[in-house]
This record gives sequence, structure tokens and C-alpha cells, in this order.
Amino acid sequence: MKMEADIGSNKDWGLEKAYLHSTRQNLWNNDYFEFLVKCVWKIDKPVKIIDLGCGYGYLAQILLPLVPEGSSYKGIDISEELIDEANEIFANNKTQVCFEVADINDYESVAEYDIAICQSVIRHRNNPEDILKKMISFVKDNGLVICIEPSRRMENAGIFIDNKMYDPFENDDFLKERWLSEEHLGGRDYQVGIKVTVFMEKLGLKNIGVRINDYVDFISADNESFEAESQRFIRDHSIDPKYSDSNSFLAARCHVISFGYKQSEGRFFD
Repeated sequence: MKMEADIGSNKDWGLEKAYLHSTRQNLWNNDYFEFLVKCVWKIDKPVKIIDLGCGYGYLAQILLPLVPEGSSYKGIDISEELIDEANEIFANNKTQVCFEVADINDYESVAEYDIAICQSVIRHRNNPEDILKKMISFVKDNGLVICIEPSRRMENAGIFIDNKMYDPFENDDFLKERWLSEEHLGGRDYQVGIKVTVFMEKLGLKNIGVRINDYVDFISADNESFEAESQRFIRDHSIDPKYSDSNSFLAARCHVISFGYKQSEGRFFD
């Protein structure tokens, strides 16, 4: 099978809004994200945040209610349609939140932010270290860089379907060929989520930490909206439709949450 690399560096995700909304609604347990903000990253003072590849502002929606009053947020995305939607969502909060249409490959900023964050962005790039370098350049000394990225091998291993026909290994050869082909052609690396910490270390970040998102997308036949939700699951996780009549579906999202600080001296915000 001949495949072309989907480098994805300039993909306009505004053309796939339905997919974005569906997958983001089934990505986080709110209590775990709050644990990250308050207990892992220990954000206890107002911060200035920049979000690269922000889409329609999903991270802003879950992050801003958790950070101290006086914090601010800027989102960058190449999609005019998604930025328009984000501006509509935050129409009543323009003093704290702003969005800008820009290609993150070209976007420049002085080191004025306390936090640079991205979610499911580097996985679609063929230049992950360049994106990380930009994020590091955007934060102040002791600033925090956060990358939330999936590892496709982990995601694939985390899928289970309650069906006698289900073979958890049936896509392994195809995925291996696809992943190796894309990498060989200079495209995206489906394992990049698990490699981000190595890139962070190479680029000089300190006090690097790693967590795994604990969300599991679970669809049970007992669910009142099982038929619609099972079809949504099949679309979101690229499952063969032959499993549509299964009894239940599970997918561990397996997003790797990597973070590090620009300097080793002193604590963040001290």
C-alpha cells in the first residue's frame, strides 16, 4: 500500500469542527485536570498563558476557571473559522482572553508569558523540536512549558470492544506500515507524545515531569443514547464499522502530559 505523509503543519482543523468538538468532549476528567493545575503545576498566582494551536479555545474553557483571578490567556491558531468560534465563546471576557489567527511556525513573541501550552498539536507536526523551541522562547525565566500529546501506539493498545469478533491486533501491521511510511517521508511521528520529554531535556528545560491523562472513553449498552454514542465512538477512534453491533466500547485516551521549566534556579513564580 502506497501512502503519502500527512505532515499536517498547515492543516486547517476548522474544516473538521465536528470531529474536534466530539473528541474534546471526551478527553478529560475535570477532577484530574484540576489536580494538574493545583497540585502538579501548582499555579497559585495570576499567570499569563499562551496556547499554541488553540482551536476554538477548548483549553481556555477548562483552564481559566482553575487559575487565580487576574490571569490572562492568548490563543493562536491558523484556522479563521475556529478563532471566530473562540471569539464568540469568550465574547464577554475580552479583557482576560484574546485570540489571533496565525501559523505557529511563523508566529513570534517576546518572552512575556508564564506558561506556554499546547494540546494535540505537536503530533501533527514534522518539526516538533522547532515548536518546542518557540514555546520556550515565549516564556519568562522559570516559565512553564506544557505539551499534552497522544502516543498512538498507547492509544491503539488502549482500545477494547466487547465483541467475539474483536481482534486487538488486527490493525497492527497496517499501523506499523503507516507510521514508518510517514516518518520515512518526513511526516509526523505517531510516537511523538512519548518523546516530548526527551526533546524538552535536549532543549534545556529543567525539573521535567510526565503524567498520563486518566480519561477512558467508555460506551455501555446500558447508556440511553448507546446507538448514537457507539457511532460517535467508531468515528472518533477510527473503528471498523463491522463492530457497530458490539455490547460496549472502551478507549484509554493515553495523552502524555509533559512539562518543564525554563530555568533550574528557584521555584516557578517565586
